[in-house]
Formats: sequence, C-alpha cells, structure tokens
Amino acid sequence: MVRPKKGENGEPDTFMVWDRKTNSMQPLEYPWNEDLDPVLDGEFVVDGKIYKTGYRLLWERVEEWTLEHGGEICRLEPERIERAIRMYTDNQPSGIALGVATDQTPNSEQAAMAACIIDCLMGNVERPGALLQRFRKSGTLRMPNYPVPQAEKLLPDEMLKKRLGGNEFKGLHIWWAGQPTAILDAAITGKPYPLKMWLDRSGNKFGVVADASKIEKAIANLDYVVHAYMYPTSFSAYADILIPTEEWLEMDMLVETCNTIVARQATTHLWETCDEALLWSKLAKKCAEMGHEGCQKAFDAEFMGEDLAYWDTMEELFDHCVGKIGMTWKEVKEKAPFEYLPRDEWRSYYVYKWTDEKTGKLKGFDTPSKKIEIYLDSMITLGRTGQPFAKCELPPVEVDYDPLPYYLEPPEGPISDPELAKEYPLIMTNGRVPFYHHGTLRNVAALREMYPVPEVWIHPSDAEKYGVAPGEWVWIESLRGKIRAKAYVTEGICPGAVCMERFWAPENLNTKTHGWKEMNVNVLTKASGPFNDVVGTYTLRAFLVKIYRAEEGAPEGVWTKPEDFKSWLPIGSAQGRYIEWHN
Repeated sequence: MVRPKKGENGEPDTFMVWDRKTNSMQPLEYPWNEDLDPVLDGEFVVDGKIYKTGYRLLWERVEEWTLEHGGEICRLEPERIERAIRMYTDNQPSGIALGVATDQTPNSEQAAMAACIIDCLMGNVERPGALLQRFRKSGTLRMPNYPVPQAEKLLPDEMLKKRLGGNEFKGLHIWWAGQPTAILDAAITGKPYPLKMWLDRSGNKFGVVADASKIEKAIANLDYVVHAYMYPTSFSAYADILIPTEEWLEMDMLVETCNTIVARQATTHLWETCDEALLWSKLAKKCAEMGHEGCQKAFDAEFMGEDLAYWDTMEELFDHCVGKIGMTWKEVKEKAPFEYLPRDEWRSYYVYKWTDEKTGKLKGFDTPSKKIEIYLDSMITLGRTGQPFAKCELPPVEVDYDPLPYYLEPPEGPISDPELAKEYPLIMTNGRVPFYHHGTLRNVAALREMYPVPEVWIHPSDAEKYGVAPGEWVWIESLRGKIRAKAYVTEGICPGAVCMERFWAPENLNTKTHGWKEMNVNVLTKASGPFNDVVGTYTLRAFLVKIYRAEEGAPEGVWTKPEDFKSWLPIGSAQGRYIEWHN
C-alpha cells in the first residue's frame, strides 16, 4: 500500500488510489475527493514499479478457490457449497458469525478476516439487520462482562516485552495474554527463562488445553502451584495449595445486554469462599505489605487515577463501576433490570456517517484510513510494532503478518501428510455437548446420569470398516496418546471424520490418573506448530487419529450407571442422610 501521509492527532492516514480521470496515482484525502474517480480493480506501472489495488490483490488471493477446489479440500459436493453461499447472499441484510470452531485452528485470524471482508463487500456494515454494528454502550462496564480494570500502567514495558509469545503473536496483546505453548515450553525447557510458579484461576486445564500430557511435564518443573477454583479438578491434584472461590451463582455480576443493565445477584453463599476479584486484591495487598513496589502503587488512589485502586470489598468495586451512571451498586440491584437508552436510540445505525464533533468530518471506521479496508495494511504495522494493541513498541516479527486472509491446510491430514494418514486415517474434530459447559459440571449427578461417559461419533461406513459396534468401548489414538470412549454410530458425522467431547472423570480424581487421562480428547490434541501467525492458535480440531475396539471395556474406576453417582447427591437437611435415588 502506498501511503503518502500518516495521520497525526487522530487524523486518518492518506492512501493513494489510481485516478481514472488523470490516469495517474493520486492521494485520496479523507473522507473523499469528488475530483477523483478511483479505480477499484487494476494493476498499474509507475516509474517501472507495478502497483495493484487492494481489490486486485484480494481477487488474486481467492481466485483459485472455485467451488470445485473448495469441495475437494472440504470433502463437500460443490453444489452443497453453492447452496450455502446462496443462503447467505439471497437473504440480505445478514452477517457471518464465527465462534469457537474457527478459533481452534491455525486459521483463526484468517477466518475472521475473511468473514468480515465478505460482509463488507456485501454492504453488511452498520445497516439494519447486519451483524457488524456499533450500538451504543452505557459506559458502565470497564471490561466485557466484568468490571475489573486493566491498570496497564502497573506493568513495566520491559516486563511486557518478556511476555511469552507476546512478541511473536502480537495480536494477543488485545487480551493481555501469553501464548499457551510458549508458556508450557518455557516451564519444561527453562527457555527463554525458567518459570517458578503457576497460579491458576480456571477449572481443569487438563480438560481444555491441547496436548494435556505437556501440562503434567510443565508442572513437574515448577516450584509452586496454586489452584483457585470453586471445587477440586484434575489440576487441583497437582497444586500445593487450593483456594476456594465462589461459584457463579454465589456472586453478584453486572451485565450489559442490548440497551439494558442487568444485576445478576447472588442466590446463596456456602462455606469460606470469596469472589475471585476479591482474591486478587487481597493477594496484591499482602504483596504490598511485604514491600512489592508495583502492588504498593496499586493501592495508591492518586497514582491509579481513573483505574480504581485495589478494593477491600466487592461492593467497593461495583460502586466504582456503576458510579458513571450516578448510582451505587445497591441502588442498581434494587432497580435492575432497566434500560439506559430507549431501544431506538441504542440502535445506532450507520455510525460511520455521523459527524465527529472534534474534527467536523465523518466518524468513519477505526482503521488507519477511517475507511473500510479489505487489504489490512494495519496487520503489517501490528507485526512490526505491536500497535495498536500493545502499550509500548515491540520488536518486529521475522515475517510480516499477511494483510489478506489465507488458507493453511491442517498439518495432520490426508492432504498435507498422506503417509501419516495411512496409519491414522480418521480426522478428529471436537466440541461441546449440551449437558456441560467447557470443563465443568462432570461432578453433577443428574447430568452424568444423562451423559455418563464421552461418545465418539463415527459414520456407519467407518464403524463397519474398523469393526466398531454401537455403544461399544473403543480406543482412539493419535500421535500424542490414546484414550477410550463409547462408539456412537451415526450418519450425523461425515465419512472419514470422528467427533467427541472433552471429558474428564471426577470420580477418579484421587487415583493415579487424576481423572484426565482416561477419556479426555485433549490427550490427543496438538499443541505444537504451525501456529496462527497473529494470535498463536493451534490445532485443537482437525488432526489424525485411528480407532479400534477396546477389548478391556470401560476405563478402571469410571462410573457408568445411575446408582454410581448416588454419593454426589445433596444431603437431606432433616435426617442428615443422602436423598433417596429416584430413577
């Protein structure tokens, strides 16, 4: 991209276009120049150098992707792909919504880029019925769905530059996150520096992170492990100390949905647990008392400014959050739910056409040019500097991030590795089942009665080919390990593929497996590269496995019958005995 002028003080960058009237390259000042007639698609020679429009570069990138080529890669009939395309194009306005499935591959960023580009080309931007919108916010929430401030000034730049994976995968800085494989590798190898402690605040890492065996190796090299969660999981078995946090129904929560403020209020509180947000404040306060300079600043209201100095109660935190609307948290709970704007005012369509009060020009979009950009020159800037996500300039990546989406074939697959596919002929994908959420709730008796053990979905033709019968225990094996599941033979999965859920067995928590090694799909998944170049995602879906009968049957200790879960039922308040089991 040719950029003759970079905007300053909020002004947009100026890019060059090919002007049809003068048959020359000309700068296009924001927001427009009626004297120019920009060419959308073209290739031009200036001073012996070839220049192409962003649209031409996009066309060249996607030109090979005919229906036939896409069908070959995806194992789909071209006609079915066309029907899906027509379903979108013939029902406008619309939008393409992505989610976890595309995030869990090395193509994660490119899938999102492609979906946005398609919506933009179709004009599905800030119009009624479109997905890409900038509806008005109330201004009460500091972070999406949680009010804890980032307090980025507390993290020194030199420490930020050492964040594992943060320099290679600079897109992670929008979430202030490290890259999982880089963290585990550092714990295992001590490079680029050794890790000493793991303070974990989620559920069962073994159930939700790829190549779970790698976590066990990493933990073995740590000096100290702390697990803060609402109940013990497999990860707890490796912890030196457990900190009980409140379950979500025990916590207040401020939620903004559409044009409405909702106060989700705690229903009960059992035992000596605390809200996780209070835990971090207490920990920082103790460190401050012991002389930690950064933590001492965190309790200095003058230094923190708009970012609340660390809090002593959750009431204090919520009061700070809702103070912007002139209410206390107690008042919000009494009034909620309530609309902060009428729905017609909340639906702020065509925001890019609004006038910016500061500049007197159109607001445009949050891009360098303030226009819709299908060729993302800003991706190159991100890779070279970390901007706009990082709070300081970072060293450049070895290879610039690609301004256009591209397709990366899964590294384990019949196309990329036909030799491996001879031994591991099935493509494994995975996902949720409606009974559970992520790695939680496997210790709820009623849910386990309905779905006691994981099922592996397999097409009838594959079941016959590999000697697998419905309801039979089978081994599923990848290059990383092997697990067991029950075969669910169905035409709901395509031939050549299998699918299962990420399961762990709390009943085996105190055994040598700690419940995560028997039936957990993440024993099989791949945590090594190739990674997404921008955010470092890896292959949680679409890797190779083989499947065969498990003559041994169910894993040792795993509960499979309704009566097995009786000990998990609540204790009756009157007689102090277990509630009788009812089928």
